[in-house]
Amino acid sequence: MSRWVYKMYSSDLLKELIREVTVQLNDEMQVEYGSESHINELDKLISDLQFLKKSLRKGHNRHKHRKEMHRLQDAIGAIRYLKNSASRFGIKNGLLKEGGLKLPPEKREMLAQLNPTVVSQAVEIYERLLGDWNMYLSSMGEDPIIPMRPVGSVSYYQQDLSLADDTSYGDIDYLVAFPSESEGSEIERRRSEREVQSKYRELFVSFLNDKLPDSVDVEETLRGNTPFMVMLRLPDGKLVQVDTVITFPRYSGWMEGRYTPERGIKGYTIGNLYKALGDYLVMSIGTEGVIVRSKMGERVASRFSRSKGVETENISTNIKTFLRDIAKYIIGSDEINEDPLLSNNPGVNPESVTIEGLARGVKGLALTLGSHGVYDINEMLNSVLENYSAGLRKNIENKKKRGIDEKKYQKLLDLNDKVFQQVKQEFGI
Repeated sequence: MSRWVYKMYSSDLLKELIREVTVQLNDEMQVEYGSESHINELDKLISDLQFLKKSLRKGHNRHKHRKEMHRLQDAIGAIRYLKNSASRFGIKNGLLKEGGLKLPPEKREMLAQLNPTVVSQAVEIYERLLGDWNMYLSSMGEDPIIPMRPVGSVSYYQQDLSLADDTSYGDIDYLVAFPSESEGSEIERRRSEREVQSKYRELFVSFLNDKLPDSVDVEETLRGNTPFMVMLRLPDGKLVQVDTVITFPRYSGWMEGRYTPERGIKGYTIGNLYKALGDYLVMSIGTEGVIVRSKMGERVASRFSRSKGVETENISTNIKTFLRDIAKYIIGSDEINEDPLLSNNPGVNPESVTIEGLARGVKGLALTLGSHGVYDINEMLNSVLENYSAGLRKNIENKKKRGIDEKKYQKLLDLNDKVFQQVKQEFGI
């Protein structure tokens, strides 16, 4: 048997073996194939194997483990293949969100085009629905949810409507705070919040099945693994999907800013700048504020959050001051030599979000940390910029793989270049 045939055979065999293992994992964990939970578990498995492979590169025996590292890389590739297959299945069957579309392809002609007028109608209908759900919750003796406001690309729909702006939106995201009273450790709070989400998911399903509201296509809303991607009926019979962005009172102020993009600019552009900074600092700057995971005093990546001995700490839930809060945490004191650029840009103002403003704040943070001898200023800014470029590129390459046309792809390339140059200029690089 030739080496090429053997390699192909062994690769196929490995894929089949891992497929069997992942099916067993699905059964044991009771996760649905193609669901977000399933994809997350495969991601964790990939991360664990990558960590194991990396560990073999260290120590005096590192040169003896080449075969093992190649086998681990084959396993990683096989699981990635299975993950991609599961993702395609999940998107097709409404288990995963793709571009805001929950409806199956054959029904998508029923969706309304999202302009300011349509968004205004949908938001009004959705807010009435939440009001009706709160009445239902009250009748069941449960605490109410708190409707916050539209976020994401539709954050500015009222301004666009008043200016008769013919803006087109990708999807509708609406921020809703669920009740939570847990005051324990970070781990206990997270566990409590997961339990609340699960409980209120069942309560929302019960509400839809019991009341069958005319404004909701209940059958399509209950398709897949989450009812919080709500399919609404407009007065003209068209359908609109509103995605519920779940938060809790502790994070609601943070989320109003974190999920608001710069007006007229796609949200992934500023989202990747948060991530680029977080990746450099080994922190998560996401939906729950600034999260630090550490082991024996050293910050570790979020993928190790379940590892033994890892402690989780939330160091800021204030979007307006989170950069200053990061500086204080890293320096280890509330009394810091704060650079004027950080003083003027300590975080993000939810009422006036700009990529340039966040970039100025990141530079102010770098200057502050540099003055305390924590990081080299130029190395930090160059690394964050490099992370930012990679994140922007990955975002649009993923869209290209999902089949966007060349014209849209080129527009995204131009947008990426524009925002990259803005950040680069603010960094002074």
